[in-house]
Amino acid sequence: MNQLNRERVYDGRLFKVARVTMQNSEGKEVVRDVIEHPGAACIIPMIDNDTVLLVEQWRIGAKRALWEIPAGTLDPGEDALTCAARELEEETGYKAGKLEHLFTMFPSPGILDEKMHIFVATNLTKGEQNLDDDEEINIKPFSFKDLRIQLKANNIKDGKTIAALGYLMVFKPFLGKE
Repeated sequence: MNQLNRERVYDGRLFKVARVTMQNSEGKEVVRDVIEHPGAACIIPMIDNDTVLLVEQWRIGAKRALWEIPAGTLDPGEDALTCAARELEEETGYKAGKLEHLFTMFPSPGILDEKMHIFVATNLTKGEQNLDDDEEINIKPFSFKDLRIQLKANNIKDGKTIAALGYLMVFKPFLGKE
């Protein structure tokens, strides 16, 4: 696909929307709308080797509160590691002794250019939550056994959390052993 034109059609506080005109391999013009997002850092906080801390917060798109790993949008010019450390402390009150990048994913590449950078946080030190004015967040520790039960029962609905926990459950025995 060859991009012919890109026009901003919406400019919001957290994201923008562009209408993109492309030309496919057969020469036909194709028009798509794409949500432009600065990216996010997502953190799996490990209280210990068997316990993950999740946050519960209201999500407008889901019209309900969801259990999730902590996450937040990158500030302009901010790298993902810095954002991960900031968001972990803001949402949970914990500081990470170690933050390790696990993988990067596109949560919905058909309509969204957002990249989510997934980290695991270990050697946590308890501090104080520092929530944004519009945030109401509960935190709760879950054992891996509890997480498997919650995932199997389809009680965890957040896509980034399902992907991150699934990755961690598969690769946890190999982390740090390269």
